[in-house]
Amino acid sequence: MTKFPSAFTMVVAGGVEMHPGIDKYMMRLRMESKERENQSKPPISSPDAVQTADFVFSQFNPLGRIGDSGPLLLAKRKTNRKEQYVIKHACTDCACNEFVYAKLARAMGCTVPDTVLFQLSEGEKRKYFKTEYIIGSQYLDLEIESPTYTEIREKATNWSEYFSFLGMYAMFFESDSFETPLAKNGLIYRIDTTDAFPISTWQLDDAGINFSFEGKNPYDIRKKQLLSSDFSTALNTSWCDLYLENCLKKDADSRPYFLEPFARIQEISNDYVDDFLNTLCYFYPDFIGDYFKRYISALQKQCAEYWKEKR
Repeated sequence: MTKFPSAFTMVVAGGVEMHPGIDKYMMRLRMESKERENQSKPPISSPDAVQTADFVFSQFNPLGRIGDSGPLLLAKRKTNRKEQYVIKHACTDCACNEFVYAKLARAMGCTVPDTVLFQLSEGEKRKYFKTEYIIGSQYLDLEIESPTYTEIREKATNWSEYFSFLGMYAMFFESDSFETPLAKNGLIYRIDTTDAFPISTWQLDDAGINFSFEGKNPYDIRKKQLLSSDFSTALNTSWCDLYLENCLKKDADSRPYFLEPFARIQEISNDYVDDFLNTLCYFYPDFIGDYFKRYISALQKQCAEYWKEKR
């Protein structure tokens, strides 16, 4: 087996120097570690998980540029080419964050695309995928890719969700672009939500590697770091206040729409959270599920306090 001890020391230390080929090597080590972790589990059975073998893939670059999430793919189910997903696969945080975001948003009644996690099928030889963490978001037939609020107000049947989307944006402390395309079905959707939650690709790159290098085990180090996270300020109330103020400037009646996610997140049951995190943990290390469970629980409590104060 090829060894890169000095590169892994840099990774664990948060450095940037990388050995050529290290990404593929890390991917293989993560997959081997995850396979061992999954051995005690029953085979995955979830509508949120699909097999790459059941789809054909092609390059997808409708805007002629590559964003922060890397190159995209378009997946079409072999038995039903109308079932299509836009695929992110180049960064280790995309699948994790967008899956959790979509499951929470859907439980809160917000309009988001259907989302699935792709499992690399046994014998998969196609070289499309830069990481083993692959997420597909329902392909949307768009009317307006980047509508203005005026266009949303005039054309979207769910226009009030524009403010609910901003409430979620603030709740989950996002900082990337705020994308709400208008589809031809008359609905706006919240998309491209990788940059949410206090977890990122630099943590997830090596979190799943349960091997020791020069006495350091990336899995153990990340597990200790993440499970000791302080969630006492999971909700940044100053950030939320800023976005609420901006919403009220745009529409004086927007307060209840903005605050709706803060009320609805309290209604999400532990069983629902456990179910989708259980699916996530067939792909990511089990402790990532523990991390999100603690984070979501803390966020629910703090959202309840914020909602009571601001409604």
